[in-house]
Amino acid sequence: MQEMMELMGQVNTIANAYKRSQILFTALDGNVFTLLEQPVTASFVAEKTAWDLRGTTMLLDGLVALQLVAKKDGAYQNGKAASACLVPGAPAWQGDILRHTQASWPAWAELSQCVATGNCSNIREHELSGVALRNFILGMDNVASFSAPEVLRSLDLSRYTNMLDLAGGPATYSIAFLKAHPQMRATLFDRAAVIALAREKVAAAGQQDRFSYIAGDCLAEAYGGPYDMVFLSNIIHSFSPQQNVAVFRRAYEALAPGGSIIIKDFLVENDHSGPPFSLIFSLHMLVHTPGGGTYSFEEVGEWTDRAGFLPGRALSVTQQTRLWIADKG
Repeated sequence: MQEMMELMGQVNTIANAYKRSQILFTALDGNVFTLLEQPVTASFVAEKTAWDLRGTTMLLDGLVALQLVAKKDGAYQNGKAASACLVPGAPAWQGDILRHTQASWPAWAELSQCVATGNCSNIREHELSGVALRNFILGMDNVASFSAPEVLRSLDLSRYTNMLDLAGGPATYSIAFLKAHPQMRATLFDRAAVIALAREKVAAAGQQDRFSYIAGDCLAEAYGGPYDMVFLSNIIHSFSPQQNVAVFRRAYEALAPGGSIIIKDFLVENDHSGPPFSLIFSLHMLVHTPGGGTYSFEEVGEWTDRAGFLPGRALSVTQQTRLWIADKG
């Protein structure tokens, strides 16, 4: 009986997960966490947000249930995770990526159809614009700000002087690499609208003089060069295997002899048995892209081989941060 209860609990936790995320998203939309940096009452929050008191109280109690907020003597205050991640300007601010995650719900609502047909919805990440694009690109910065130092700790980049940050989004990785290696310069290749956002981040980091930019489509245009390193972070999951081979061939052409391609992605085990995050993320690509998915080390190695690179090597930094590195002979 106890085992059955535990199994039922596991299934029901999965089934009801959307309720928890909606509590979080509603509070984020209402800027509630900013109001809870000091102990305040539900009446105070209702007044500041122009919300109904009954609804506000229930939402705040829901945040208590999620252990994001503490409640004492009728007053509510952020817990550690909320203060660190959910208040604008906080050291681990995640608001941009959470808004992007929230906006993904309509595509995920079509999962059944996407699984049945093998085709994605009409909501495609690479076609985002305006606020949606900004949330997506800055959301990548929310995440990459913490994974870039992990990559730096795991790789010796001291021999590289001229890198291409291919489809580099907010330039988070190349900014981190340049700060750590004064000899290095970077070229960011991405869509023009994305480059405009990257320039903001580069300027804020004080690295303007060490960056160049190429606006274009990485599936259709040459990348310039020659470079001694091409870095691709969380890009190949958006593309089909055939598209990735084409990207790797362009990267090979853009590299000087002896240069390296460094691929960071949610790479999975060769039998596609894990990690769990990467397997679920593959479905995110199913509902958002025509041919994307998460790929194994073996698959990526086959593609770099086909593009002309020397045999590559795998490096697992964390369960989500995994690298494939191959050199041009």
